Amino acid sequence: MAVAKVPSRQLFIGGEWVAPARGGKIPIICPTTEEQIGQIPAATAEDVDAAVKAARQAFTRNNGKDWSRASGKHRAKTLRAIAAKVVERKKELAVLETLDCGKPIEESEWDMDDVSGCFDYYADLAEKLDEKQYSPIEVPMEQFKSSVLREALGVVGLITPWNYPLLMGTWKVAAALAAGCTAVLKPSEVASVTCLELGKIAQDVGLPPGVLNIITGLGPEAGAPLSYHPDVDKVSFTGSYNTGRTIMKAAAETVKVIHILMPVL
Repeated sequence: MAVAKVPSRQLFIGGEWVAPARGGKIPIICPTTEEQIGQIPAATAEDVDAAVKAARQAFTRNNGKDWSRASGKHRAKTLRAIAAKVVERKKELAVLETLDCGKPIEESEWDMDDVSGCFDYYADLAEKLDEKQYSPIEVPMEQFKSSVLREALGVVGLITPWNYPLLMGTWKVAAALAAGCTAVLKPSEVASVTCLELGKIAQDVGLPPGVLNIITGLGPEAGAPLSYHPDVDKVSFTGSYNTGRTIMKAAAETVKVIHILMPVL
């Protein structure tokens, strides 16, 4: 396995790389050697607020025509561009994944194939949304007509674990973006490197600013403020039972939609 240098990234907010408000850093520890191989920014509530504001602005910009109310075909084009970029950077991303979370390089390479395939899959689904818009519903009275209009929910907060860093992030990000939502992704603080690279890929392919925001940091300092932020419409979380329970309580305060995958005790 060729040794890759871990890129030095800041928080990805509003299409730009932004230093954390309090200047905090978290060391990146290679699980194989237990040596520090870099550092990631440590977001706090101020950074979460900035990321959510950027996502909300992207959702409503130009009356939604830039993303949330754009055609599925338009969004699919960008998702496929992301997929192609992942294919182009597969070897590099796989090495970074292995350095960061410790899985065998072969598995990391398989994960990158799945990442690109996932973006392509949701690009197809985004296009199919166009076909389903205003689909008629039969009603028993002739004087009434009914149809279904599918609209994006809004800003979603996505919190992911350490074991499939970029792949798990992609499962959430690709689905949200295909539907027209804008997102704030908060990966595990012990495996964030490739998720930050997704920000670089989004930037490279011209994803509209704020559609995808990526913040790294500790759960209590970054994950918790994201889960109870009043302008986040939905939270999707994969991780531990205790954290999931905390997120459910926080989301209940503002009656958020939640999607949680965690072990059942």
